[in-house]
Amino acid sequence: MEEGRLIYVAGNPDAGPIERYSAETGTYEGVLPELLRRFAEQEGYELVYYDDGGEDMREHLAGNYQVDIVSGYTQDEKAPRSRESVTLFRTTYGGEETAYVVYLTKAAPAGLSAELERYFGSVTAEEVGGVLIETAPQPDGSAVSPLLAASLALAVFVLLCALGGVIRHYRRRLLTERKEYETDAVTGLCGVEYLRRSASKMLHDRNRVLYSMVVFTVDADRLHRFAGGQETDDALRYCALTLRELCSVTDILSRSSENAFALLKLSGSEERLGQWVEAAVERLRSYPETHGKPFDVRVSAGVCPLHREDRDLSEALFNAEQASQDALHSGEPWRMFTDETLKKLELEKRLRATINRAVSGREFQLFVQFYVDAHTGRIVGGEALSRWMHPEKGLLMPNVFVPLLEREGIVSLLDYACLRSACEFLQELASRGVRTFFLSCNFSRETFAAADFVEKCREIMDGFTFPRWLLIFELTESAPVSHLSQLTKNMAAMREYGVRIALDDFGEGFTSFFDLQQYPIDGIKLDKALVDNYATKNGRAILRGMIQVGHEFGVTILAEGIETQRQADALRELHCDVLQGFLYSKPLPAPEAQMKILAAGSPDEAHS
Repeated sequence: MEEGRLIYVAGNPDAGPIERYSAETGTYEGVLPELLRRFAEQEGYELVYYDDGGEDMREHLAGNYQVDIVSGYTQDEKAPRSRESVTLFRTTYGGEETAYVVYLTKAAPAGLSAELERYFGSVTAEEVGGVLIETAPQPDGSAVSPLLAASLALAVFVLLCALGGVIRHYRRRLLTERKEYETDAVTGLCGVEYLRRSASKMLHDRNRVLYSMVVFTVDADRLHRFAGGQETDDALRYCALTLRELCSVTDILSRSSENAFALLKLSGSEERLGQWVEAAVERLRSYPETHGKPFDVRVSAGVCPLHREDRDLSEALFNAEQASQDALHSGEPWRMFTDETLKKLELEKRLRATINRAVSGREFQLFVQFYVDAHTGRIVGGEALSRWMHPEKGLLMPNVFVPLLEREGIVSLLDYACLRSACEFLQELASRGVRTFFLSCNFSRETFAAADFVEKCREIMDGFTFPRWLLIFELTESAPVSHLSQLTKNMAAMREYGVRIALDDFGEGFTSFFDLQQYPIDGIKLDKALVDNYATKNGRAILRGMIQVGHEFGVTILAEGIETQRQADALRELHCDVLQGFLYSKPLPAPEAQMKILAAGSPDEAHS
């Protein structure tokens, strides 16, 4: 057969009697399929309807250019991402004309549109009625006489016209319901179930190993904090459109979660796949530059090759998601799921199984990183930090266990364990006559917004007698919470109890100034990214503005991430109050930090 003469059609399974999917024969029947087959025979094409199993996959197949023609539309329905339309035939009922059309995708061969128009321009209403008679199911397989067929043809054609309005209304409602059920409103992509259904029709044991699962993860939580909800939706929509554009006809794309897109891709060699994925990530990350946005979009991908036995895709999808998260956290464009990734997952699984034991056994240990007065350089306080002294794995840093706790929804266990250790630290200092050294303790927003937060904190703190104002609760910039009123109420209750409140990572996100107005706070900690940009004209102006605004609100200004004397001098000139960073101290185990404070006699006299 001449190359390029094979054409694929995506049909409408619910447009009978115009077009319908027959589960019995596993193919499409009705007026449109028959007329298209006659056209193909006359023009020398081989026409194949995509076997969708009775699911309406036209939008997906058209979007990925897996078919040449999408069928089963009337003139008031527009196919997605189509190149052009061709009217096949028209009917009139009640003075209203209805045209039945097909749409051509960009994959359609050149000249196909003209050939369709030429062929269907010669099709008469009587011929359409005759085709309807021929394709209608016959009871008991009985034949229809030519005379009866001729008599019925006109009657059926009139009936077809009368049904046109009903068919259009039913199809609109059905398409709307399916779209609302399966299609994401922001990106227009279908979900993972759609990916699985499509894959089950495309993949088999012989070709499955040629595919890879690719997951693109967007740091949408950070983007939402930095730019707001509408900008986040716009960026996700851009990612979806870009990935659609980059997909080939053999790929299947879906939105696998709020922050991620899953792509089943015919991968070829590992080298070529890596080049394609890296180029795709680069395109996605270029959104701010190409659209003039004042923020960055953090995107990374994870890749997991399929194996012959990966029939339900669940494991491959999970593995690709993990590799994507690892790449995002490290700032890399993409990562392949490897044995090292598997070992990391196994470690997390083992750690998750021992979390409760670790909390009850006091395996989470307190470390303290000092704060100094910006003008005198004297130690005035510290930040309570957690390290996991694992009996088998040794000392584990927060980047190993905090993401695990957050994903499992149990980070509050760590928050309250750290609070208890901080209280014990301050109590020991108070018992030795040091009653001016303050300690800040971090809480996620989800923990802080819990209905029983105040009750649990007071239950822990009521057993200690140190001055309450020495304890500062830092509210971290985690995912936005829905219980804003409860969060504000908890803040007010803890301040009334005597605890001070500070906002961590201030200036990183879109919500920072909203937080400053909304919440009852005593201090703000400037984000390290602001400190890192202090040497630029814009960076210095932003720092100056934030410090000035904070002071006008009557709050104390802390800056973290101070690593050089130049940074410290610049922040001192801008009237920052308190500094923290490796220039002054690294995080110290609680006993060592305590010894340093006590050796100085008073935090007002202790030097770094």
